[in-house]
Amino acid sequence: MIEIKQLQYLVVCADLQSFSRAADVLYTTQPNVSRVIRSLETELGFPLFERKNRGIQLTKKGREVYGYASRTMENMDRLQAYARLDEEEELSIACNPSSWMSARFTEFYQLHKDEKVRFQIMTASTEDVLRRCGSGQSDVGFVHMMEPQMLSFQYKLKRQHLEFRELKRRRAMLCFGAHNPMGQKQSIEEIPMEEIRLVQCYEDEFTLNHYWDIFRKEQKEETKAQVAVITNSDYVMNDLLRGTDLGNISGAYLGPEEESQGYPGLSLYGEEEPVIFGYVLRKEETPGLWTRQFVNFITEKI
Repeated sequence: MIEIKQLQYLVVCADLQSFSRAADVLYTTQPNVSRVIRSLETELGFPLFERKNRGIQLTKKGREVYGYASRTMENMDRLQAYARLDEEEELSIACNPSSWMSARFTEFYQLHKDEKVRFQIMTASTEDVLRRCGSGQSDVGFVHMMEPQMLSFQYKLKRQHLEFRELKRRRAMLCFGAHNPMGQKQSIEEIPMEEIRLVQCYEDEFTLNHYWDIFRKEQKEETKAQVAVITNSDYVMNDLLRGTDLGNISGAYLGPEEESQGYPGLSLYGEEEPVIFGYVLRKEETPGLWTRQFVNFITEKI
């Protein structure tokens, strides 16, 4: 019978292409690694590696087994994430990078810090938020996208067996850093696009910048604005906007408390093509108590 340990050793050896380096990573000896791999090869009935002077390489069948083994190890990691060190409940949240969500989560934590619950909040791209919710790693995910992106978004929801619930529509804004004189312009038509450089939080097909590129090409306009920085950190984003002349494409404010500390910006499309903000849940699954409480809290704050 094949053991998890054998699959783990196979994956590490294949990744490092060396039994000796794998032994260092696995905190064991090279002879032990070789012994475990031989036992797996005996179990399967064919060799997994070609032994070469400069290391090892997967055979054709070995590459197929490696694929199965990698997925098995990923699933084991996810199963272990469900393990509880104690009897505490848990709320796991995924969201696009957002200082507004960070502030609201802090408020929510302060309200419930003395209750027996463990919180996890992860920021990620929209595709990664969907993947985390679909796999059960996160209980709820908060995302935003342009309205014309909804068709593709709904397709990905269906594949992950998720549903989306809209919370708010906002205008798409081109915002400017504190040192950018473009913030004084009155309309988007006044902006020389070749002078704009952007900072963008993450990169996938649902970024507002990605949609803007497509929009301008469809309008037969040359897209000259450049993405200078890509980051998954809202802190990096805000520091760059405070300290440089970089711009950012985002949605208008989610809450009134941001109005006084926001960056100057111009509406890209007016009210015609809004940014849609909302949350995703696993389809036909009743959300847990803490998920419902957090969603209700966010809904009340918008």
